[in-house]
Amino acid sequence: MSMRDKVLEAQTTDWLTEGLSKAEVKSIIELAKISARLEMKRLDLGMTQKEFAQFMGVSQGMISKWESRDYNFTIATLNEICERIGLVFDPLIREAEESEFKQIEFHKKTKKQIQKINKYTNEDRTDQSRGIA
Repeated sequence: MSMRDKVLEAQTTDWLTEGLSKAEVKSIIELAKISARLEMKRLDLGMTQKEFAQFMGVSQGMISKWESRDYNFTIATLNEICERIGLVFDPLIREAEESEFKQIEFHKKTKKQIQKINKYTNEDRTDQSRGIA
């Protein structure tokens, strides 16, 4: 069995998040995304943590905290960091139902587009195969 097959057949579990609320799990995930994005930007700039710290006007230890998800950013801090390094911090707050509705609508539109493509592809195959026999 290939690794891909093993991953596809793996059972889901919640042992890692057991005892945490959905809000806590979401906060952990969002913080991980922010930390990863800041680290990627630093690497894109070709800087070490020490060089990046000097550029940002903070200690190397602070950069380490940012990148290791050991820092609880404020919105003001995130805006300042992003402005300094050419990123945009854009938190979205929307109705939960709106998000779910948009996902459902997206899937309906995607399904219709795939059906159109399949229809045209099948018609083209039929048209191209006429007279061959």
